[in-house]
Amino acid sequence: MISIIGAGNMGMAIASGIKTKVFFSDKFKRISDNVTAAKRSNVIILAVKPQDMGGVLKEIKPYVKNKLIISIAAGVPVLFIEKILSKARVVRVMPNMPAMVGKGISAVSRGRFAKAGDLKITSDIFRNLGEVVEVKEKMMDAVTAVSGSGPAYYFLFTHLLAKAAHAQGLEKGLALKLARAVFVGAAEVASRNKNLSMEEFVKKVASRGGTTEAALRAFKQEKLEAVIKKAVKSAARRSKQLYKSTMRETICRK
Repeated sequence: MISIIGAGNMGMAIASGIKTKVFFSDKFKRISDNVTAAKRSNVIILAVKPQDMGGVLKEIKPYVKNKLIISIAAGVPVLFIEKILSKARVVRVMPNMPAMVGKGISAVSRGRFAKAGDLKITSDIFRNLGEVVEVKEKMMDAVTAVSGSGPAYYFLFTHLLAKAAHAQGLEKGLALKLARAVFVGAAEVASRNKNLSMEEFVKKVASRGGTTEAALRAFKQEKLEAVIKKAVKSAARRSKQLYKSTMRETICRK
């Protein structure tokens, strides 16, 4: 059996994709308790907030020997979990919001004591929610900044495009419908033509002297690329800071 500690949006999304029975624990929703969850399963998924991780690990420590621990907490390194749980078999995962509809992408990274079979079990679980890629753990902050936070960038850009369209005279509902359809359709075209780079797709849309070229020129003049780089760097930096916050919370609870 698989236990999920934390019944938030991602915890529920994981449960919905798993074909086997799942045991839940969540202190805020009063669903069972962490100790029972740890006792009942051989695979324990930690879907709690980073600041709550230290407390949860100490609570379940006596009951996780020889069990697979999967953590989806942003900014919490495997080493932190391994230290508290005494060399536990840990796999770290960074899923993202589209996992809720089976269109997510999850990055997985194996800890020092996890076996190849543990990585396979983890990958099989998250393939129910979309794609799975394996990365070195040192890349997890970058992954978090791109795919973990990325859906918010899409939602924001869609909103801003619709807002700009409305400013040009389009009715709000139609403006939003157009903006949504553009991104969904473009993503589908890209997924069906993976041999082409994003730059090549841009060139296919932007004819010389045309409307798209004018828009792209404006993006360049306003240094859109620099803004995006700064945003991703800020998100990655925050991912690193979350670990420091987790450490402070753990020390304060001692």
